[in-house]
Amino acid sequence: MSKDTEGKSEKIMDTESKVLWYPDSKRNTQMDKFRIQVNSDYGLNLANYSDLYQWSVDNYPEFWAEVWRYCGVVSSKPYEEVVDVSKRISDVPEWFKGARLNYAENLLKHADQDKVALYSAREGNEEIMKVTFGELKRNVALFAAAMRKMGIQTGDRVAGES
Repeated sequence: MSKDTEGKSEKIMDTESKVLWYPDSKRNTQMDKFRIQVNSDYGLNLANYSDLYQWSVDNYPEFWAEVWRYCGVVSSKPYEEVVDVSKRISDVPEWFKGARLNYAENLLKHADQDKVALYSAREGNEEIMKVTFGELKRNVALFAAAMRKMGIQTGDRVAGES
């Protein structure tokens, strides 16, 4: 790396290290709401993030079941078990065995379909385009229908280039 490039990297790193946002309260974050829910569901008294982290390590199947539920994962077929705890991680056990879900459906679900999902900008154009969750969901449905019409089926792979 040249000296000039190194200097630019340092400037970028300094800029990126600035804190952009702090929560209003440490007790009003999704992580804390999740911790409170875990305490309620399991009769625990996890006092902070460190306690929740340790519980997640010691009770990882229960932790991931709670994450699934708390995040409201939508599935057309529920899982039979979170993970086979008799297998080691190095054996690469199957997670959420038996579950069937649509990744796009889970990404696109949002209570407020008028909320902006994406901002996009193009080189040479100062206009910032906004796409709402509703618009994105409609566009995804159109692309999915077009691919089905072209004969693309489950298991096929689709790639694109711009």
